[in-house]
Amino acid sequence: MARLALLRGINLARHRRVAMAELRQAVVALGWTGVATYLQSGNLVFQAPGSDPEVAAQLSGLLRERFGLDVDVVIRDGARLATLLAGQPYPEGDPARTVIACCDRAVPEPAVARLAALRIGDERFALAESGCDLYAIFPDGQARSRLAAGLIDALAPATGTARNLRTMTALSDLLSAKHAG
Repeated sequence: MARLALLRGINLARHRRVAMAELRQAVVALGWTGVATYLQSGNLVFQAPGSDPEVAAQLSGLLRERFGLDVDVVIRDGARLATLLAGQPYPEGDPARTVIACCDRAVPEPAVARLAALRIGDERFALAESGCDLYAIFPDGQARSRLAAGLIDALAPATGTARNLRTMTALSDLLSAKHAG
C-alpha cells in the first residue's frame, strides 16, 4: 500500500534544507519502493513494510543521521487521506487558504481552547472525525494570522504539519496513481 510522509518544517527559506532527489535516494537505500516526492516541502510517497509509527521513526532517524535534522514525520495512507479530503468542512473556501493539519496522535482537548484564542476575523477550524487531524480556513490569508502562525505548536503534545487543500488533493492523486501502479 502506498503511503505519504509529511515532513514538518523543511526547505523553508534557506533553513533545514533537504534536496528531494537526495531524500528519494536515501529512502530507496532503506528498501522502500514506489518513491516519489511532490514539491520541495517534504511530501514523500512510498511503500515500505512496518506500521505507520515504525515507518515514521525510521524516516525521522534517517533525516537525523543523513541530514542532521530533527524532523517531525506524519504518515497517512491513501484511504485516510481520501477520508480527510471528503470530510473537509469548508467547500466554499479557497483551496490555497484552507489547510489540513495532520498529527501523530489525537489532538488534546486543551489544544482546542488554545486554537480558539488564536483565531481572528473569519478564521475557523474543526477537528476531523479521526481526532488526529484538523481543518482550518484563513479567508484573509495566513501571512498575518495568529492561528496560522501558532497552529502546529498549539496542538502540543501532538506533533504534526499542515498543507493547504490544493497540495493535499495533489498528494491524494499521487497516492492513487502509485497505488494503481
